[in-house]
Amino acid sequence: MSYKLLVSGERANFTTLALDVDKKELRLLANYPAPHNASWVEPCKSQGSTDRLIGLSEGEEAGLLYTFEVDHEREACRITSQQPTLGAPGHFITLRDGSAFALATYLGGSIALYPIKINENTPFLSESPRTEVLPDFPYKSVVHGPNEGRQRQCHPHQILEDQRGMLYAPDLGADRVWILHRNRTNLEICGWLQCPPGTGPRHAVLSPDETIIYVIGELSHTVIAFDLSSTPAEGISPIDGFAQNIIPPSVNSNHQFMMDSAEICLHPRIPNVLYVSNRWERHIAQREPHLQDVPKELPPGDSVAVILLSENGRKVETVNHVRTNVDVIRGMRLSDDGRYVVVTGQEGGGVEVYEISGQRGDVWTLVAGLRDGGALESGIKHAVWL
Repeated sequence: MSYKLLVSGERANFTTLALDVDKKELRLLANYPAPHNASWVEPCKSQGSTDRLIGLSEGEEAGLLYTFEVDHEREACRITSQQPTLGAPGHFITLRDGSAFALATYLGGSIALYPIKINENTPFLSESPRTEVLPDFPYKSVVHGPNEGRQRQCHPHQILEDQRGMLYAPDLGADRVWILHRNRTNLEICGWLQCPPGTGPRHAVLSPDETIIYVIGELSHTVIAFDLSSTPAEGISPIDGFAQNIIPPSVNSNHQFMMDSAEICLHPRIPNVLYVSNRWERHIAQREPHLQDVPKELPPGDSVAVILLSENGRKVETVNHVRTNVDVIRGMRLSDDGRYVVVTGQEGGGVEVYEISGQRGDVWTLVAGLRDGGALESGIKHAVWL
């Protein structure tokens, strides 16, 4: 059995990879020129040898949202439509009704809708103007949030949509998950989930029945959960007692502030298991040279926390950690069938694929990996299954 992946990031190229499960081999297929800092990509449609995708480019003053296609047979890649964004875009989704892309701009501090036009059953960016909302920064009266260096403005980092069409946007700067109501092209904030100060919410996932949302704090390294039965409303508090630290116990508690948390995923078929990635564990001393008692022997890579939940999803039962060989995990994505997960290292270690097994999806076994160097550039921030 074989799978195909595409990796992207702060590097010159998109790279396609082939995973041969029987041979336990991951090999490079091709490199294609990519826009600047292509840190998030989503598959859109496949037809024959061509994959159509959507991507973003992280600028600072302005970024880019675009559609593109990769023709594997001809080894060609081209952008098919594009629109500029406000500040650095961090994440986007295609709305369920297919009318627009919803985008979070991390440095622009905004949540925006970009209208879609359909051509040959394929979405492209329309020339129509975007709809944009800039949330009010809750810490503006005191200038910054608890993390002075990271919380000086709103930083929406992700967009989610539920079956009702409500949007949720974790905001690292505001310590809130904004709730937005959409009426066609109109967009407005109608409430928020209130995270503890200094959480720095980065990403979130909805439970399969959409009664709970799990949020990972990039700055606090904790997963918190919210009951969505009362949404939308202002200032909804987390589920009492649900605040799970994801950093492995081998890391000194006084060193954790030099690490960040990254991705949070649900298994597509096995209930009540969360996967949450850590990063920067190998760089603690480098990031803060004055820290004491930092281990001289570094781990091979960062770890992923495997969190097993109670049957109702409202409590943590156990937490285990999978140690990878990739440095600064930035991308983590499960295959649609839930059999495999790919992790990528922004600062080194390349790409690794693990097989997921066990009755509760809590056993990870390394299948194959590909290291940085040669044709595989470093700076990988994201991976998708094609």
